Amino acid sequence: MAQVDVVNSVVRALSVVETLNHQPVTSLEALHRATGMPKPTLVRLLETLIAAGYVHKVSRREGYAVTESVLRLAAGVRERDVLVDVARPLLEAFTLEHKWQVSLATREGDSMLIRATTRHISPFSREQLFLNRKVSILGSVVGRAFFAACAEVEREVILDLILAGDTADAEAARTINVEALVRQVRERGYAPDRVGRPGPHRSIGVPVLREAGSEQAIGSIVMFWYLSVMPEPQAVQRYLGPLHDLAARISQALQARMSGAPAPAPPPRLHA
Repeated sequence: MAQVDVVNSVVRALSVVETLNHQPVTSLEALHRATGMPKPTLVRLLETLIAAGYVHKVSRREGYAVTESVLRLAAGVRERDVLVDVARPLLEAFTLEHKWQVSLATREGDSMLIRATTRHISPFSREQLFLNRKVSILGSVVGRAFFAACAEVEREVILDLILAGDTADAEAARTINVEALVRQVRERGYAPDRVGRPGPHRSIGVPVLREAGSEQAIGSIVMFWYLSVMPEPQAVQRYLGPLHDLAARISQALQARMSGAPAPAPPPRLHA
């Protein structure tokens, strides 16, 4: 692979914009301390950013601030995209530690979309390709984990979207006991696999919440294992705690990224 030529001035300009985003107004001295760049270099970059409309000079004493034009730089980024970005190294850390494949899904309309998976590093991964696959909300572990974690008003909207479609989920939505489903998942702390499902794999799913204890689900995680290796009760006893910890770490990393704070580091590997 050919080496990519890095344009240092672009990297430095983006670093300045990122640093300015941390405070309403930032002095030249504070920028110098935060970035380590020489003040003459900072002045040239700031003047360029001012000319481009991304920064304005508040005063010589107070310093500089970003303008609303900076919002255009993030116009194509959704919270769900940031979620995938921060979750990927944490998912991989889980699989490197526990070996089993885990995947992250987010809701896309009336379905769940698998956005990240550790199939490529798990020695016990599923043979079928799972990434970027749409799965049923009511018929999948990731879907039921997400659905049960949502507030009632969001569940009603999801059911309306499903009922408006012509899918197997629509028929299920007409007959499902929503209260029983939500109660079962919340009491257990996870969404179980379907009883009697064929195939060698089994799975359990947990939601990723925007904040601990909230009813704002932003995604869900599923872990796969071989039924021949251990039954569901044993898998739950051994891995439910780590899965909830993984979901909490993803939520914390997302909050940190959205606020501009340093993200928590992935947990250290305990075993080779």
